[in-house]
Parts: sequence; C-alpha cells; structure tokens
Amino acid sequence: MNRYENHRFTEAEKEFLREFVPGHSHKEITAEFCRRFPPGVNESRIKSAIKRYHLNTGHTGRFMKGQKARNKGVAMDDEQYRKAAPTMFKKGNVPHNIMPIGTEMELTDGYIWVKIDDIPNAKKAVNWRQKHRLLWEQNFGEIPEGYLVIFKDGNKRNFDLDNLACISKQVNLQMSRQKLRFTDADLTESGIALAEVMTAIYEKKGRKKHERSGRSDKSLQEGQGLDDETARTKGRDERLNDM
Repeated sequence: MNRYENHRFTEAEKEFLREFVPGHSHKEITAEFCRRFPPGVNESRIKSAIKRYHLNTGHTGRFMKGQKARNKGVAMDDEQYRKAAPTMFKKGNVPHNIMPIGTEMELTDGYIWVKIDDIPNAKKAVNWRQKHRLLWEQNFGEIPEGYLVIFKDGNKRNFDLDNLACISKQVNLQMSRQKLRFTDADLTESGIALAEVMTAIYEKKGRKKHERSGRSDKSLQEGQGLDDETARTKGRDERLNDM
C-alpha cells in the first residue's frame, strides 16, 4: 500500500495549502509541503487535497499574454542538443505533409479544390481555387463579379466544359425559387434560359416602377412647391396609404 494514501491533513497543513496553492504549480506545492511538513506527501495527494478543499492554483495549462517561457534565453546543454538534433527542422527543409501545387482535394463544401500557389500563411482562397471555376476561367476568361459557375447536371464531379454554366446570382436565385435545376443537363439549360427571361422581366418592372415613382415625386414637388426631400417623403407616405 502506498504510504501516502492514509495521510490525513492537519489544520496546519490545510491552512498552508489555502495560503500557498494560488499561483503555484502542483510540483512547487508538493516540494514546499514536503519541506515544511516532512516526510510530506506525493504530488497525487496534493492534487486530491486541492480538489477536495476547493482550492485553485490559477494555472490553466495555457500560456497567458505576456507570460514568458521558463526556458527562454536558456541554451541547451550538449546532451539535450544531441537528443533534439534529429527532430530539428533544417534550413530549406520542406515538411513531408506540404501538398504540392496541382494537388486536388475535396473540402467541406463538397467541391474539388486545386492548389495553385504555395504562399505561406495565406488564406485558402489565395493558394486554392475551386476546380470548376478554375476550368471556366482557363477556357472562357474571368468570371464577372456577381456571377457563379454551376454544374448543369448537379454532379460536382462532372467537369466536362459542356456541363458548366456561368450565371448571375439573380438568375441562380430564380432557378432555386422556381425549382429549375435538374439532373438532366439539357433541362437545366432550359431552366437557365427561363430564369434569365424571368430575371429580365422583374428588372424591367422594377425600373418602370422606379421611374413612375420619380415622376410622381417630381409632379408633387412642382405642384406644391416642395423641396426634393419633402416631396419624396410625402410621395412615399401617400403610396403606403394606398396599399
């Protein structure tokens, strides 16, 4: 049986723990306890006592901001260096797990990404590109802002150029709303054409509504001698009342 297992802490020992535990490690507490109360106890009993008496060392096991490492500025002796040397990085060494440019892999979004560069500490979008977007740009040029590339048959592994389409986000929204996506690429292509027509109609209606609203505000302003801001506010309030 371990000679420390039956140790019962005296009131003096408990008082020492309450005073000394905060700010010290288990190793430091054990060493000081053994110095003050020989023959002392082992570190396991100290840990149990700290838990039982609801004490807290204040140590989280993490480096805090501004905290210095204990071995900072301390050179390794010859024996330590000899042991550590085989695992040290050599100048110019490339880690074995670095993926070469051209590597393809599936990421969490379900798409295949291709490594195109090897810039250290760069964001994913710098060193990696989605394969279908990369193929489109290589064959058809830059993808305009506000546009995306989709798979006509919905298969994210079918990189045939005939299976890719570059559409605006507005058209993509209409396709989702009207359920115009199909596993048949030809049907999806027809869905794209329909969504483009619907988007154009909605945009035209929006422009006409905006023009009518502008003319209404202008007429109100001229008829009542109002400034621009007052006319817009009054016109908006009247349209809301008509709803």
